[in-house]
Parts: sequence; structure tokens; C-alpha cells
Amino acid sequence: MPLLSAIREIRQKQFAPIYVLYGPESFLAEEFMTLAKREMIDPAYADLNLSVYDCTETPLSHILQDAETLPFLGEHRLVIAKQAYFLTGSKPQTKHESDPNVLIPYLEQPPSYTTLILYTNADKLDERKKLVKSLQQKARVIPFPHLRDSDLYAWIERQAQKYETSMERSLAAKLAERIGGDLRLLDKELEKMSLYVGGKGGVITDEVIEKLASRTLEQDVFALIEQIAAGRLDKGLRMLYDCLKTGEEPIRLLALMARQFRLLLHVRQWAPKGYSQQQLAGMLKVHPYAVKKAGEQARYFSEEALRKLLAILAEEDFRMKSGQVDKRLALELFMTRVFEERMKAKRS
Repeated sequence: MPLLSAIREIRQKQFAPIYVLYGPESFLAEEFMTLAKREMIDPAYADLNLSVYDCTETPLSHILQDAETLPFLGEHRLVIAKQAYFLTGSKPQTKHESDPNVLIPYLEQPPSYTTLILYTNADKLDERKKLVKSLQQKARVIPFPHLRDSDLYAWIERQAQKYETSMERSLAAKLAERIGGDLRLLDKELEKMSLYVGGKGGVITDEVIEKLASRTLEQDVFALIEQIAAGRLDKGLRMLYDCLKTGEEPIRLLALMARQFRLLLHVRQWAPKGYSQQQLAGMLKVHPYAVKKAGEQARYFSEEALRKLLAILAEEDFRMKSGQVDKRLALELFMTRVFEERMKAKRS
């Protein structure tokens, strides 16, 4: 079921007896659960009619027993069961082993006075399971994948409006490039910028983003490699010096460079085989936006060049840790080697 349709129903006080939420975008899933709490439960009796469980800590039979209990001094009960591992193919360590089949009779006639939310952050449900098949027929099943491209930019615009400010689509894209696709971090940045521009009616401009938008060290390393990939060694080195001036440890910078070049190599190997950005993101355990940007960078290097650069990184890591080389010089020389490989690819 589309997320917006489910939200619309809940706001119209049309509550489904069971919702199944799954996917890695936990920020949106938590926002949905917050909306359910606000719309379904009388705040005066929230402590009496709202229960939140961890399925790895509490048996499913106990959770269902609570769901079948009549609401107290209110009209509706909400039961949220997180870490619903039994809907997926994984089997984490649990304090209490649950029999997921106890949910099947509950599905046949769920109480109208209770809404049960089952949530897992797994990328997908195990559709081979009888329980999952039943839920797909009888529950509201809502996926929460990572947002990317236009969906991510539109979310940023809507979130800015939530803080009573506005921004152009191009600036939403710039903010995503600067911050990345982490919705929690983007939300905090938008809140900060909206306060800076005066809240209601304010406009988030390019200057505001340049002045206020935070960057993690990982994003700085990503950006400096992007500068070199684009043939701008001077700008990449300036970014490196900025990182060093803030006291960042060169060995950590080298490790992050290795991480980024491994991502470039994986994308270079697998993207031509027909994998989508979403599939690659799932395989590599990174955000689809990172896969997209890695694909843009990887096209400037051959697979052989990327393997060579990773070998150099491994050697420099050893030399740094054993005190055989000046750490700053090693970083500078490596970035020069990256630039040389990029220019070789350009000439060929």
C-alpha cells in the first residue's frame, strides 16, 4: 500500500486492524508510527492504550494477548511490535522464541478496537512464508525503502515546508549532495536552517546552505575524491588540507579513502551486469545515493586502475602505522596517483 494513502486513511480516522511496515528507511517508519499514536490514541489515556514491544524480547503470543485486550477509558488500542524478525529470512538471537503461526488465527478476525503494527527494517519480507502471504492479503503492507533522486529532493522540499520555510528543487538536490541521504540528519539541518532564516515565510538559499550545512568526515573524503575524479587536483588537495587543519587523523582519512575506492570498484564491476542502484545499495549496505555518486566517479577509472589504487592504499596504511612514511606526504602522494590514473583514463 502506498505510504501517502495509508497516511490519508489514518488522518480520516479509518484505522486498519493490522499494518506491516518494512524497509531500511527507519526515519519515515517512525514518523508513520508517531502519526498512528497521535491519531488513534486519546493522549489523556495514552499510557493505558499504547504498548510498544521488541519481538526479540517478548513472545508474539504475549503481544497478541495485549492486542486482544479492550481499550481502557478510550475507544482504540495501539500495539506496536518492532523487530518483527519472523517476517523475514533472518533469525537473530532472541530471549524468547516466538511461533509466528499464532498470528494466523488472529488475522482471521482481528479486534476492531485495536491496531497492531508489525515493523522490521529488513529490505524485504520473506514471501515464501505462509504468514507473510496471509498478511499481504489481509493487512496494510507498507514498504519504506531509502529515498533517492527526485523522491529524496521532494521529501526535502516537504520537510522544509514542515518548518514553514521553502527552497528550490535545485537547492534540495544540493543539500542532499552535501549532507547525503540520511533523513534524520537532513531533518536536523533543515530545522537549523529554518531557524536561521526566521521560520515562517523564510527561504533557504544557496548562501544559507553554504554557511550552515554540516558535513561529516566521510562526506568530505567523498567530495575530495569527486574533485580529483573531475580533474581538479588543486581543489581536492585544498579539501585535504582543510581536513588536516581540523585535526583529523591521516590514518582515518586513508581508511575512508580505501572504503570509497572499494565502493567504486564494486560499482564498476557490478553496474554493467544490470544491477539497479537500489539492488547495489542493498548488496553493498549503503544508501542508493552513495551508489549513484560512486557510479559517476567510477566511470573515470578502469577496474585495473581501481585495484591498483586499493593496493597502494593498503601499502600506505602499513607504512603509516609502522612509521615508515610521513603521514601527510603519503596522503598527498596518493591523491596525486589518483589524479594520474584519472588522466590516463581520459587519454585512453
